[in-house]
Amino acid sequence: MSLNFLLKNVLRTTSAHVKKLDGLGLSTVRELLEYFPRKIESTDLVGNFLEIRLGEKNTLSGKLCDFRKEKTPRGKMLGRAALVLDDGATIDVIWFQIPYILRNLRDESRVFLVGKVDRNFGKIQISNPEVHLDKNVHVGRLRAIYPESPPITSKWLREKIAGLLMFVKDFPEILPEEILAEKNFLKKPAAVKQIHHPDSGEIWYAAKKRLAFEEVFEIQVRVLREKFFREQAAKNPFRVKFDPEPVKKDLKKLPFELTTAQKKTLFQILKDFELDRPAHRLVQGDVGSGKTVVAFLAGAAQIRAGNQVAILAPTEILAQQHFAGALKFFDEETRVELLTGSVPAKKKEEIKKNLRTGQIQILIGTHAILTENTVFKNLGLAVVDEQHRFGVRQRAILAENHAHVVAMTATPIPRTLALTVYGDQDISVIDELPPGRKKIITRVVADEKTITLCNRFIDDQIEKKRQIFWVCPLIDESDKIEAKNVHDEYDRIAQIVFPKRNVEFLHGKMKPKEKNAVMQRFKNREFDILVSTSVIEVGVDIPDATVMVIENSERFGLSQLHQFRGRIGRNEMQSYCFLMVGKKDDAQKTRLQSMEKFHSGHKLSEIDLELRGMGELYGVRQSGIPDFKCADLSDVETLQSARDWAVKILKEDLSLEKFPALRKKVDSDETFF
Repeated sequence: MSLNFLLKNVLRTTSAHVKKLDGLGLSTVRELLEYFPRKIESTDLVGNFLEIRLGEKNTLSGKLCDFRKEKTPRGKMLGRAALVLDDGATIDVIWFQIPYILRNLRDESRVFLVGKVDRNFGKIQISNPEVHLDKNVHVGRLRAIYPESPPITSKWLREKIAGLLMFVKDFPEILPEEILAEKNFLKKPAAVKQIHHPDSGEIWYAAKKRLAFEEVFEIQVRVLREKFFREQAAKNPFRVKFDPEPVKKDLKKLPFELTTAQKKTLFQILKDFELDRPAHRLVQGDVGSGKTVVAFLAGAAQIRAGNQVAILAPTEILAQQHFAGALKFFDEETRVELLTGSVPAKKKEEIKKNLRTGQIQILIGTHAILTENTVFKNLGLAVVDEQHRFGVRQRAILAENHAHVVAMTATPIPRTLALTVYGDQDISVIDELPPGRKKIITRVVADEKTITLCNRFIDDQIEKKRQIFWVCPLIDESDKIEAKNVHDEYDRIAQIVFPKRNVEFLHGKMKPKEKNAVMQRFKNREFDILVSTSVIEVGVDIPDATVMVIENSERFGLSQLHQFRGRIGRNEMQSYCFLMVGKKDDAQKTRLQSMEKFHSGHKLSEIDLELRGMGELYGVRQSGIPDFKCADLSDVETLQSARDWAVKILKEDLSLEKFPALRKKVDSDETFF
């Protein structure tokens, strides 16, 4: 099929471009044709002086005259010329980097220039314009603007994609005819062609809307079909009837009272245990909201029924923290074991043997739990902490024997994301912090005077026996990224800013044992300041940490900043978060100020989603979450419509036999399932 042709075999381009395309995940004709533009712009020709729009990008048509090169006082070369428009008016032209095309251009050649036109010292001037010698895919019409990653530019993409549009006819139509008819959608081939090479603004938006709907519809069909199949086929061998009396006894043992949100979530999980099908629930709550104790309480119900519980954590240090918590929570009759990569081989063998015989009631661990020879006798509940850090297939291993699965995440999930990617799960939200916790005072720090005051305040906190997290975006210095790094900041803080304080550093390239040792020493109060990368986003609790400093905070999404902030304020002491702005004039300062106003992860996630998109919402791409090419997660109407149609189609034909193209796409596409 032509859509599967390799780009390296059909494009005339350089190896550097092919390598970059591969890095972007674009290796076939289909993948490049599905690399959709983010917007369009008009390049309608302006040949008359009175039609020029000052302060905007214009496409000017005329004769280029008197081209010359000049040296600036600093020795740089620039190009100058005059453009004579069709009505005889003259425009000054300047290039700060001379285009290659001008080197052999004859005087008074007809050209098309695309660039911003402004008034400069009383003269009308177009600066750094593109130069075209004839009408093409770049001038004289609407043109597409793509996400760029040099050397892959919008100009390069327009030229290459124009030569591949003949293949759009091979795109299969996966939307059912009844959807196309009711919504008056373009057919798939026409939509792909028009989004790259639109005849009008209206048809470009129509193509985008149709492709966005298909993208969300396909996800909805996949997740809902998975859910319907699971509910039809799965039986619940670990059904536990809800009994409030032992639950009340469990709650009385706690040294604190659960919040209303915690109680509601626990009740939802316990009611799930009564259903005909296994639970498949996602619990979302900010760092410190008390998700783990809810998981322990749910686990207690399964243990009373004679079943086993597994708790899967993404890091060894978090697994150890859960293990320590479980030992305190459960009575001595409940056997709890820890299984991680650092457990000696002999001990691992013993744990797995006792797990098979049912002597171990609770197993807490990392990926080591997912090995083939880790076999449970009767796993009733699997709890997956920070579920996005595990692949979907890894998470599914724990559910293979129809165990109830409760996933937990501190990543705020916008309502629209819950409608799409997590549509196959029931969702509970813990949106309250435990009583006694104070809101963390957050301030954006963007000038030297405030930095000085901030450092004095931090020193005073250390004097009061408080501890400090100091987060940097990078591990080492980078030529490509202008941002603070752990090693340089560690030296600066330890030697210049706080020379009398004890400072350590932590980053992701360190070995697990080294990281665990540093965090344990920090918890034991052996040093005052921990300079770290984002590895502290998920980690051990440090009760005495009351200050979080985040360098180059403009480089992080609000949701990730909120998770960093959640690492402090874990007790009744007042805590503080300082958001350092790397570029003092950075326009992101306004965005960051929402951290001062809002303390709700959900609210911040919605702001992040609107301003920066889903990739930024999660800081890095999460396992299990797709990259949307057209869909807009703020478009609730489209999301809801796609979901309604997916439900309707699946109720009519769960096997999708009437829709072979859709079934083939859903069954073959393993983007995130």
